[in-house]
Amino acid sequence: MRAGEAIADAIVAHGVDTIFGLLGDANMFLVADLVQRHGVRFVAARNENAAVMMADGWARATGRCGVVTVTQGPGLAVAGAALTIARQAGTPLVLIAGDTPPGDPLHVQSFPQQPFALATAGAFVPVTAPATAARDVGLAFRAAAERPGPVVLDVPIDLQDEPVPAGAAPAPAVVAYRPASPAPTDAAVAELVGLLAAARRPVLLAGRGAEAAADDVRRLADWCGAVLATTVLAAGLFAGHPYHLGVAGGLARPLTRRVLAEADLVVTLGAGLNRWTADHGALFPGARVVAVDVDARALGARWPVDLGIVGDAAVTARAVTARLDPRERPEWRSPALAAQIAAADPFDGIAFVEGAAGIDPRAFMRICARRLPAHRTTVVGVGQFGGWPNLLLDSSAVDRAFIAPWEFGSIGVGLPYAVGAGVGRPDRPVVAFEGDGSLLTGLGELDTLARVGAPVLLVVIDDGGYGAEVRKFGPRGVDPALARFPARDLAAVARSLGVPAWTVTDQAGAEAAFDEVLPVTGPGVLHVRVLPEVTQERF
Repeated sequence: MRAGEAIADAIVAHGVDTIFGLLGDANMFLVADLVQRHGVRFVAARNENAAVMMADGWARATGRCGVVTVTQGPGLAVAGAALTIARQAGTPLVLIAGDTPPGDPLHVQSFPQQPFALATAGAFVPVTAPATAARDVGLAFRAAAERPGPVVLDVPIDLQDEPVPAGAAPAPAVVAYRPASPAPTDAAVAELVGLLAAARRPVLLAGRGAEAAADDVRRLADWCGAVLATTVLAAGLFAGHPYHLGVAGGLARPLTRRVLAEADLVVTLGAGLNRWTADHGALFPGARVVAVDVDARALGARWPVDLGIVGDAAVTARAVTARLDPRERPEWRSPALAAQIAAADPFDGIAFVEGAAGIDPRAFMRICARRLPAHRTTVVGVGQFGGWPNLLLDSSAVDRAFIAPWEFGSIGVGLPYAVGAGVGRPDRPVVAFEGDGSLLTGLGELDTLARVGAPVLLVVIDDGGYGAEVRKFGPRGVDPALARFPARDLAAVARSLGVPAWTVTDQAGAEAAFDEVLPVTGPGVLHVRVLPEVTQERF
C-alpha cells in the first residue's frame, strides 16, 4: 500500500463522504483515490479560497468537520483569508495541503507552508513518514474537533507514492476529547442571583452558544421576570415567546432598541459579546452587564463586563433558577409590551423611495419577507447590502439555518458559503444575499454552483459599487467615484455560466421573478439593481 492510499483510508475512517477543493500536482491522485476507491463526493471549486469557504459553509450547516484539499505552494497561499475566517469562527475543518518535496528547496512552488498555516489556520500537522501517515491524519481531525478550528494537514507530494512498511497497522479513527460542560462556581451563581433579584428591568441575551440551552434560558426568564433577546447568530431561538424582543445589536429593530435602552441588567449567555452586540455602547447604556461563557478567555475580551462567569449556559441557567426566588415584574413584562412585540412590523414607518435606476432595497426586502420560504438556510455576505436582510427579514438561526461569515470582514463570501451549505443540507433551500462588488471577486464559483446543482438562490444586491466606501467617502470630502463601477449585466454572466438568472429593477419585476424562481429546487440568481442613494448605516 502506498502512503497516499493509507491517507485516503484514514480520511474515510473519520466519516468523510464529501470533500471540497481544487486539483493540482500535489493532491490530484489522493483525490482520485478518494473518489474512485471510496466513493467520496468531490466538489471542485474554481478558486482555493472559495473551496475552503465552501467546506466552512458545509461544516456550519451540518455541524460536522469540513474537509477541503488544495495543492502545494500557491494552492495553499490563495486560501489564507478563508482559513482565517474559519479560525476566528472556530469551525472544525481539515485542509489537506499537498507540499513540495522537502529535499527540493528550489522547486518553483516551494513555499514556507508551516508558518503560513500557523498564521492563518492556527494549526499545522505534517505527515512525516509513510508509517505514521494514518496516525497523522487522525491527529489533524482530533485537533480540528478539539480546538475547534481549521487544521492544515501537510502531505509532501513525494511521500504519497512511498510504500507503507510491512506490518504497519492502520491507525484507528481518533476520537476527540469532549470535556464535560463547565458548571459555574457557587460564588458566581450567588452573585448573579443577587443581581437578578435587585434588578428592575433585566434582559437575558442568548447567543449561538446557548442554542442547546434555549429551554433553560426561557424558563429562567419566566422565573425572574426578564425579557429575552438574541444575537443575530441565534435569531429565532425564542420565537413565539411573548416577551422575546428579537435580535439585539447594531441591527436591532426600533422596539428592541427602545426596550433595551431601559434595561438595568443584561445577562449574556453563550454570546460573543462585542461592540456590535452592544452597538458601540448605544444599545443598553445604563445596564450592568454579566457574561456567561464556557471560555474564560472570551469574558470581557471584546466588550467590558461587570461580571464574567465561566459556565455552560444551560447549567448556569438551571443553577440560578434553583436559587432565585420567583419574580413577576408586571411593570417590565407588561401586557402592553407583549402586544407591541406581537404587532411589530419592521417595515412600519419606512418612506420608500422611487427611482428609475432601480428598486428601493427596503421595498425589495418587504417582498422577500412575504415570498421567501420560511424553511430555508440564509447566508448573508459582508458589505453594506447585508444590513438589509439582517435588519428586515426574520431569518431563523436555529438548526444551523443562518450563516454569516463576517468574522474577518472579508468580502466575496456569500456565494461559496451558500454552495457549501447547499451541498451539506440539500433538504432545505439556501437563500444567499451578496453584493455586486463581492460577487465580482469570485464569479467563477457561479460555474461551481451550476455544476453542483444545489438548491441555492443567490440574491445579488447591486448598487453599482462598494456601497460602504461610497457612504463613508462623502462626509470626508472624497469623490465617491473611486468606489463606483460601470453597470454590468450580472444575470447574463450567470446564465452564461449555466445558472438561470433574472434581473430586478422594480417591485413588479421582483414579484414576477419570484413567480418563476420559486420554489427553489436548484441554482438561481436574482440580480437586483437597487437605488444607491438608499444606504444602510448599520451593517
